Amino acid sequence: MTHRGRQLQVGSLARVEGEGALRITVQDGTVECAELNIYEPPRFFEAFLRGRGYT
Repeated sequence: MTHRGRQLQVGSLARVEGEGALRITVQDGTVECAELNIYEPPRFFEAFLRGRGYT
């Protein structure tokens, strides 16, 4: 019995700050890769960071 690799790709996500995508690759029943990409900066993110250290 052989298992095929499968990939689940979500092109667009709602309810995230900005816009993003989720990509999950499963090989032989094991998650090989999971990527969440936010490709639009969140609104007011700069104001949230104002006065805070980079760490």
